Amino acid sequence: MRLKNKVSIITGGGSGIGRATAILFAEEGSKVVIADFDAEGGLETVETIKANGGEAVFIEADVSVETEAFNIARFATDQFGTINILVNNAGMRVYGLITDATEESWDAIFAVNVKGIAFCSKAVIPEMIEAGGGTIVNVSSANGIVGRGGMAQYDTTKAGVIGLTRSMAVDYAKHNIRTNAVCPGPTITGFHIKRAEARGETEADIRKRPANHTILKRQAEPQEIAYGILFLASDESSYVTGQALMVDGGYSTI
Repeated sequence: MRLKNKVSIITGGGSGIGRATAILFAEEGSKVVIADFDAEGGLETVETIKANGGEAVFIEADVSVETEAFNIARFATDQFGTINILVNNAGMRVYGLITDATEESWDAIFAVNVKGIAFCSKAVIPEMIEAGGGTIVNVSSANGIVGRGGMAQYDTTKAGVIGLTRSMAVDYAKHNIRTNAVCPGPTITGFHIKRAEARGETEADIRKRPANHTILKRQAEPQEIAYGILFLASDESSYVTGQALMVDGGYSTI
């Protein structure tokens, strides 16, 4: 029960890494607030947590809108009285070369992947200060550090998340708020399964495909990334702040 009596907000908790993190946090004793623009997915996560004996609530929200980020914080305090942990997991992808990018695509991905983290953090930090401290975990990507082709806009935003994480860690350490990032490597989520199915592949096909760009030669399950997030959110990482934890199967070492 590493998060016993803690209140956690997890954005993008309706699927993938966010859902796995929400379920794990509830198992570790946290009351969980799930925020997602996908109401169906968010409510499914809540029902899973409740079925396992945990406590969770859902709010439909778009983190790229500042007022909605503040609505999440207010909802959490109305429901549970305080906020101890924020996991900024919500994100979006844009594919293509830099020469394919448009002003609209840049605006859209920065709004979610960078501004969304800034807005949610801005809304939550005053509550954490009042509570005497807290922890923020931002979900970046191994490709915020390691370059690759065809993902210029996404990878740029994930590099920005790491920079934002470090600045926040410096600014709010005096308030006993630790801020870190998790950088997942290749991970099998529902998003990737649906994309594979659209190409005529099956889930079994992508699961048996080796991830040769990692040392472990496989993709992660969402739960494996969630354990990294749990470490940074819990008191086990009490002397860790301003860091980017690579949970990437060794991808960033090659």
